[in-house]
Amino acid sequence: MTTTPPASQDAADAEVRPILEVEGLTKEFGTSSSSGRWSLGKRTAGPPLVAVDDVSFTVARGETLGIVGESGCGKSTLVRAVLRLLEPTSGTIRFDGIDVRALDAEQLRHLRQRIQIVFQDPYGSLDPRMSALQIVREPLDVHAVADASERDGRAARMLELVGVPASQHRRRPHAFSGGQRQRIGIARAAVLNPELVFLDEPVSALDVSIQAQVLNLLSSLREELGLSYVFIVHDLAVAEYFCDRVLVLYRGAVMESAPSKSLFKAPLHPYTASLLSAVPVPDPEVAQRRRRLVLPGQVTPRAAGATGCRFRERCPVGHGREVCRTTDPELIVTEVGHQVACHFPGEILAENRSLVGEEA
Repeated sequence: MTTTPPASQDAADAEVRPILEVEGLTKEFGTSSSSGRWSLGKRTAGPPLVAVDDVSFTVARGETLGIVGESGCGKSTLVRAVLRLLEPTSGTIRFDGIDVRALDAEQLRHLRQRIQIVFQDPYGSLDPRMSALQIVREPLDVHAVADASERDGRAARMLELVGVPASQHRRRPHAFSGGQRQRIGIARAAVLNPELVFLDEPVSALDVSIQAQVLNLLSSLREELGLSYVFIVHDLAVAEYFCDRVLVLYRGAVMESAPSKSLFKAPLHPYTASLLSAVPVPDPEVAQRRRRLVLPGQVTPRAAGATGCRFRERCPVGHGREVCRTTDPELIVTEVGHQVACHFPGEILAENRSLVGEEA
């Protein structure tokens, strides 16, 4: 006999279930055989380039997941594929148990009331013809939330919550500083009461003192509104301060994933160690002990069907080793919550603890 679980059980399951589940997500772009450059059009001769390669992760309710890596590693493409601003080539995306890839355009539009994004450029992402109040009210208009007078009040309250006083609500974006414009962008994303917000390097264009103010604002909104965040960031000092877990991406694939404390104390992948070695440290004694691991070359797209470790050309550990040349390492679990894709995990740190400011 089939029984229907009580509503309380459904609520309990929803509480335990991650807000976002991504499995095997891949995004490919076509290339031209003559130039080898990226092309967003239809594929021509030559293998496609893989911008996101079989990426899996989850985001728990109330959690902030950081996605880090150099420019060109696929961070923004990954987020846009999850949001279906770009259509994924393959993989599964579930938001609160809903199969996002199965939704049609109208269903996806309704879902986006629950998922929002804050962009990197606090000026380019705001309409210069609209006032701050109009910018924040616009999502309410688009989704026909409440009536006109209530929308104005809701937008005004959200602006005040992010620190933009009523006297400035009629100003246009050019009249605000970069930090204030980013506050308006955050208010716009939060006004629909979403459950998940993607933050696409929201503080990278701001001065350090303003960065701290915006990060503190995001932290307070997370607590007050019960938000979950996916935070794209290239500054690992910011990731350590703000994120609960960190996903390290290189050439579209996950190199390492761990809770922030574990990752920053003992990185297992040489790429993660190189990123951490570049983080400025305020303590002069620690800074003097720390060795900088400078990687040769730069990030390049990876063609579909390529074999071997995608990091081997720049890797101080695997360069020249046969297994790294022929076999792509699997993402393995080394301890609870810590995953790494490396044939020799931890070797770089075992040889030189000074990469994280400790004596060798």
